[in-house]
Amino acid sequence: MLKKLLKHELKNIFRDKMYTFLAIYPIIMAVIAYFLVPYLEENSPGLASDIVVLVFILLNGFMFGAITGFTLLDDQDDKVLLSLRITPISVKYYVLLKLVISYLLGIVATFILLLLSGFLASSTFLDITYIIILAPLQGPLFALLINSLASNKVEGFVIMKLSGIILLIPIAALFLTQWTELFLGIIPGFWTSRIISMQLIEQDYFLKYSFIYFILGIFVHLVVGYLLFKLYQRKTQIS
Repeated sequence: MLKKLLKHELKNIFRDKMYTFLAIYPIIMAVIAYFLVPYLEENSPGLASDIVVLVFILLNGFMFGAITGFTLLDDQDDKVLLSLRITPISVKYYVLLKLVISYLLGIVATFILLLLSGFLASSTFLDITYIIILAPLQGPLFALLINSLASNKVEGFVIMKLSGIILLIPIAALFLTQWTELFLGIIPGFWTSRIISMQLIEQDYFLKYSFIYFILGIFVHLVVGYLLFKLYQRKTQIS
């Protein structure tokens, strides 16, 4: 089932030029990071290169979430979700599989970006694993956010652009290191940002260990994802 759905998703992506662009966008970012990050490290003082790495990593999951969000809107417009109700396949299972595919593609894209940006050389294997697991979880959340609030692709595109602002909030993780950082904890991307910043900037952090931020990040992502999925179920009346 997963294999068939993956083929179906890839066909949808390459059928629409916008989806194709969103799919290759993380690769474009990885290539840009390969040249841009070393240049900024050598020629720009301060946190410029750190901010670029952070934003690029967060954008990876966002892009695949946007693709999944729009394909779900297509399924809704084409009555695919309605048709599935009379088949042995659960609509909820179908949606969850699409979200899993978004997450898996995000993992691959995140690893490529970390590799080309030079981030792997400055981090431990364990922390890299935390980032690769945690960062792509934003994809399914954005897909659910788009579909919970939008009724069509036009509304979805507006919501995608507005929700992109959420990506800017975790940048504050580079500057907040005391207990006040917990105010950002409701934003899922914060926990990934904190682990990244711990690799880039050596200083005392409130929770001390990246493992704690990873566990809390997983918890926040699961809670937010559960709430968004329930909201999506209520909107589409799927079970």
